[in-house]
Amino acid sequence: MDRLDRGLAATLADLKRHFHKLAGAGATYQRPLISTLAREGEQRCDELLKGDGRPTTTDVDRWREIRGLLAQAFDEGIASAAPSTSAVVPSVVDTGAPEAARSTLDVLLVDDNQETRRLLASVLLHEGIPVREAGTCAEARALIEQRVPDGLMVDVRLPDGSGYAVVEFTRQMPDGGNAAILMLSAAGDFLDLAEAIHAGADACYTKPAEIEAAHRKLLQMLERSQAEVSRILVVEDDEFHAAFARTVLESAGYLVDVCSAPRYFSERMATFQPELLLMDVNLPEVSGYDLARLVRQQEQHAALPIIFLTSEAEMESRIRAAKAGGDEHLTKPVHPALLASAVGARLERARFLKSLLYRDGLPRLLTHASFMEQVQQAVDRRARAASGPASLVLLDVDHFKKINDAHGHQAGDRVLATLAASLRQHLRRTDVIGRYGGEEFGVLLDQLEVDDAKRLITRLLNEFAALDHAAADGQHFRVTFSAGIAAYKPGIERHAWIEAADQALYAAKKSGRNRVLVAP
Repeated sequence: MDRLDRGLAATLADLKRHFHKLAGAGATYQRPLISTLAREGEQRCDELLKGDGRPTTTDVDRWREIRGLLAQAFDEGIASAAPSTSAVVPSVVDTGAPEAARSTLDVLLVDDNQETRRLLASVLLHEGIPVREAGTCAEARALIEQRVPDGLMVDVRLPDGSGYAVVEFTRQMPDGGNAAILMLSAAGDFLDLAEAIHAGADACYTKPAEIEAAHRKLLQMLERSQAEVSRILVVEDDEFHAAFARTVLESAGYLVDVCSAPRYFSERMATFQPELLLMDVNLPEVSGYDLARLVRQQEQHAALPIIFLTSEAEMESRIRAAKAGGDEHLTKPVHPALLASAVGARLERARFLKSLLYRDGLPRLLTHASFMEQVQQAVDRRARAASGPASLVLLDVDHFKKINDAHGHQAGDRVLATLAASLRQHLRRTDVIGRYGGEEFGVLLDQLEVDDAKRLITRLLNEFAALDHAAADGQHFRVTFSAGIAAYKPGIERHAWIEAADQALYAAKKSGRNRVLVAP
C-alpha cells in the first residue's frame, strides 16, 4: 500500500487488478463481503485511472481500511474454504462434450420410398457407416428398440403415421438424446420445419433438393460423436479462478490447460493447440483483449472460439470484448452449468464452421490450403523441439481421366469419395488427411517412421484396389492409386518436404503405377 504514495498509473493499474481478482473470488465462492469491499476499491482505482491518476489522502486511508477488513475476513476463515467438486459442478450437465464413442456407428433410414432409401444409404455406405432401413413407423420403432441409432434420417410422412412420432419415440429412449436426428420433407413447408424441431429433430431438409446438405449435416454430427476430447486453454493469473474453471470443465469431460502469465501464451498456443480459449480480461502485462486481438491476427485461429470471463459486467466491457474478437462475455460469478454449456455450444459451432471453411465438399477432407498449414505446423513444432518422426504421403488415383471418360464424372466423384472414406476409416484420428489436387490426396502421418508408413499405405492400396466400383449404367470396375512418401528430416522446409514426396509419387507413376515408393 505504501507504493501508492508515488501516484503512478502503473501502480494504480496493479492495485486495480488485485482488487478485481479478490472481487471475482468472493463472488465465485459466495463471500459477498469480500466482493463488496474489493469491488469498491476496484471502482475507485478505475475512476482515478480515467482521471488524473492521483489518489487523495482519503483514498489511501479508505484503501488501508479495506485492506484491514479483508485481512480480518481471511483471518476469520470466511474465504478459506475452497468449493468442493459437488458444490461447483452439477450432477448432470449436458455440455456436448464427447463421450466414449461406440466402436461402430449406426444410422437408421426411415422412408417408405425404397429408391430414396437407396440414395440416402449410398453415401453412408461409402463412408463405411452401417445402415438399417425401415419403411413404416412400426418398423422404425422395432429397430430403435433393438438399438438406438447414432443417426436417424426420417421422412415427415409415413404410411402408418408421422415421422414426428418416430423422432419423439427415439428421444424418449435411453441414450436417445445423443442421437443425430434429421427429418426430410417433400413439401419443404415451414410448418414441417417448425414441427420437426418441436418433436426433437436437429434439422429438417427438403427432399430431393437438399439431400446433399442433409448428408453433410448428418456426417458432421456423427463426426462430433466420434471426436476426441476437446482441448481448452484457460488464460487466468488468479489461481482460485483457474482451479474453478479447470474443475468445472474437466468434470464436463474436457482436456484443460492453464496459462497463468501472458508471456507464456504463444508457447502454450503452439504446444497445446486449444480448440477454445477461456480468457480473463485483467491480466498482468497485457489485457485479455490484447491477447484476443493477437489470436485473431492469425488466419489459422479465425474460427477459434474465445470466451471472456471477468467480473466486469458493464456494457463497455462487453463492447470491448466484441471488438477484440471475443465470441462470448461471461460475468463472474458464473454458474458451473452455464460455463460448461457455453463452452459446449461454442465448440459445436466452431466444429461446424471449420467443416465449412477448411474441408473440401466432395471428399470432406481438408482443403489444399488447410492441409499445407497442418504440414507447416508439423515443421514448426520440430524446429522448436525434437518431436519424433513424421512421414508425408502424396497419393494420386491412377488413370483418373480414363475413369471419367469411360464411366462419367459422377462415377469419378464416387471413386474419390470412396478413397477419402477409406483413408478416414483406416488411419488414426491424429493423422491429417487433405485434398492436395484434383485426384491427389495428402496424408501427414505424425510419429510414424517411413518404413511403417510404407507398410500402412501399401495395405490401404491393396484393399482399395480390391473394391468394386459401380457406374451409372451398371458396369463394375476397379481402381488403383500410386503414392510417394517422404520422411521428415531435421531442418527441412515445408516446400522441400512436399517436393520430396511429390518426386517419389512421380517415380511411382513412371515405374508402372499401382505402387508405393519412398523418397531417398
